[in-house]
Amino acid sequence: MRTAILLSLTLCWLGQATPTRQENAAPCFHKEREAIDFLLGDWNVDANVRLAEGTWEHSSATSQIKPDLSGCLLSERFTGTRAGHAFTALALMAFNNTSKKLQRVWSDSEHGLLITYEGNRTGNELIMETEILLDGKSVKLRSAYLEISRDSFNLESRRSTDDGKTWITVTRLRYTRK
Repeated sequence: MRTAILLSLTLCWLGQATPTRQENAAPCFHKEREAIDFLLGDWNVDANVRLAEGTWEHSSATSQIKPDLSGCLLSERFTGTRAGHAFTALALMAFNNTSKKLQRVWSDSEHGLLITYEGNRTGNELIMETEILLDGKSVKLRSAYLEISRDSFNLESRRSTDDGKTWITVTRLRYTRK
């Protein structure tokens, strides 16, 4: 019996077998994490990004979002271009059982820092926010998943330098299932 359990755990670790949610007994799994299951899959992404000088750039990208750590979190690998060069990003998404909020940690090849967002899904929207220091000033950041459906969703990234009174959209992404 112990050998069968060790073999099962080893196969899961190697990515050869992934338990379904119903079979998942991992201590880190929380049913509330299923609120982001709409993200799972392989995606084509229509990207519109505001560049540093304020102009908008349109490009195409791809994204793969899959379960990780026995379904306790989701990981996203995003690949595209930005300002004429390769752009990649990694996101990890989970449910925080302490704060009772969904979390997203994001890093990309343009900036390199880790940004942690928290928020909740309400109906057809998932809004996550954080606050960072940028050039010595407090900046609020918001990731808004909008128009969520089985085969598509929009992701808008916004920032505010006036404590959330006004928001500037810096990225508009349209994910369409491959």
